[in-house]
Amino acid sequence: MKHEINLKDIQEAALLHDIGKVLIPEKILGKKGALTDEEKKIMELHSELGYELLKNMNVSENVLKLVKYHHQKPDGSGYPKADNNFKFDINAQILEAADKYSALTENRVYHKACTKEEALSIIYKDVEQGVISQEVFEALKKSI
Repeated sequence: MKHEINLKDIQEAALLHDIGKVLIPEKILGKKGALTDEEKKIMELHSELGYELLKNMNVSENVLKLVKYHHQKPDGSGYPKADNNFKFDINAQILEAADKYSALTENRVYHKACTKEEALSIIYKDVEQGVISQEVFEALKKSI
């Protein structure tokens, strides 16, 4: 199966996808416990805020969409609600897998880092649920 992988866009989006977090209050970003429903709503704004920060800069439309929708899912259950022009394609899957692996394997104030094996086990559930393809999962395994 032929996929249109755009490494330049994926790399740029990987660097920029969480830029909107600069506008999220530190008390939410650095909170050690579970976020309240209101705090979750604020945290979820980071992808749209990132899009807004970047849209008038020299950033391609594809990268802007990856930044804005990097928490979107193929069934539309992520956030923010995607417009009809966004497709959860292989580029979005690669960014999703890399972002999740990074989040799982880094120490955060709200959790200790997982091992490589634990992270891959968690991410494999995304393959089973159709969020990422087996092909993307295998590429992730090879790259780490």
